Amino acid sequence: MQIFGVLGAIATIGLGIPQLIEQIKTKKTGKVNYVSFWIFYAGILLWVIYGLFAGADYWQVFVANFVCILIYSATMYYIYYYRDDRTKKMMIKVIIGITILMILSAILFAAFIAQQYYALRYGVEFANKKIPTLPEKERAIVATIAPSLTTFAFLPQFFINLKKKNFAGLSPWMPLLYMFNNTCWVIYYFMKPFYDVQLDQATMKNAWIAVAPAIAWQFIAIITYTSQFIAILNYRISVKKANLLQNQTLENNLQNQNKIS
Repeated sequence: MQIFGVLGAIATIGLGIPQLIEQIKTKKTGKVNYVSFWIFYAGILLWVIYGLFAGADYWQVFVANFVCILIYSATMYYIYYYRDDRTKKMMIKVIIGITILMILSAILFAAFIAQQYYALRYGVEFANKKIPTLPEKERAIVATIAPSLTTFAFLPQFFINLKKKNFAGLSPWMPLLYMFNNTCWVIYYFMKPFYDVQLDQATMKNAWIAVAPAIAWQFIAIITYTSQFIAILNYRISVKKANLLQNQTLENNLQNQNKIS
C-alpha cells in the first residue's frame, strides 16, 4: 500500500511543475482562467489539512500536497507577473493572497513535524492524541470538498476549449499525469482500511466512511482528465492531418506549375 502512496505523492508534486516551467520559459501568460488557479490553490491547502488531521500515518498525503502548494505558490505569482496588463496594485493583492496561504501552510507544516516526531518516538497512537485526528465523518467532509475543488477547478476552461474545438498550447501530458496521480490515490485509499484496522465490522465500517469520499472523487477525476486527454490528443491528431494535407496540396500545386512551365 505504501508504494502507491509514495507514487501518488510523487505524481502530486509533479502536477504543478509543467505550468511553472512553461511560465518561466516563455515569460508570457496566455488566456488562462485565473479563478480556476485560485480554486485549485485552495483545494491543495485543504488536502494539506486533510493529510495532517487524518493521522500520522497519512504522511504521504501531507508531504505531497505541501510540496505541491509550494510549487503552485510560485506558479500563481508568475501567471500574474507575466501578464501584459499587470499593475502594481494587482501584484500587491496577489502577493498578499499567496502570503496568507503560505503562512497557513507553514503553521500546518510545524504541526506535521511535531506529529511525525511523536510518531517516530512514541508511536502513531500517541502522535494522533497530541495532534488530534478528525473523526471519520468530519474527515469524510474534508475528503469530499478538497478533491471537488482540485478536480473541477479547470473544468470550465476545458468546456470553453471543447466548445471552440481549440486545444492549442495544451499538452496531453498534463491530464495524463493527473490520471496516473488519481489512479495511485484510488489504490492507496482502497487498501487503507485493510492495512490500518483489524477486520471487525464496526471499525471497518468507520474506516470506509473516512476514505469513501476520497475514492469516489478520485474516480470522478480520472474520468474528467481522461476526457481532457482524449480531446487534446484528438485535436493534435486532427491538426497534424490538416497540416499534412495542406503540405501535400502545396506540393501537388507546385508540381503542376512545374509541368505547365
